[in-house]
Amino acid sequence: MKGIFKNYRYYLKFLLIIFLFTFLSGCGCVTITDPIIISFSADVTTIIEGDSATLSWAVTEATAVTIDPDIGLVDLIGFILVSPITTTIYTLTATNSCGQLLFPSTITATVTITVNPAIVE
Repeated sequence: MKGIFKNYRYYLKFLLIIFLFTFLSGCGCVTITDPIIISFSADVTTIIEGDSATLSWAVTEATAVTIDPDIGLVDLIGFILVSPITTTIYTLTATNSCGQLLFPSTITATVTITVNPAIVE
C-alpha cells in the first residue's frame, strides 16, 4: 500500500512541474529571468541650480521600466534631460511581469544629482 502512495506522489510532483511550466509559458515569457539593468548614469552628478543633467539607461529582460521622481514609465533604453532644483536621487525600477505572477522580479538602481545654489553677483 505504501508503494502505491509513493508512486502517486511522484506523479503528482511531475504534474505540478508540467502545470508550472505551462502556466509560465502562457504569460508570454520566453525565459524566466530577472530584469537586468545594464547601465543607469548621469553625464554629470553635480550641477548649479538652473543647469541640467542627462540621465541615460539600458535595461534588458524587463516588461516595464520607470524612473522616479516625476519621470514615470520609460523605454528599455533611453535618455532624458533633467533640471532638478534641489539635490535629487533618481531611482530606476525595472520589472518583469512574468516574474510578477509567481516570483516577484524587480530590480532598482539609483543616481544622485547634487544641486549647488547659483552664485548671485
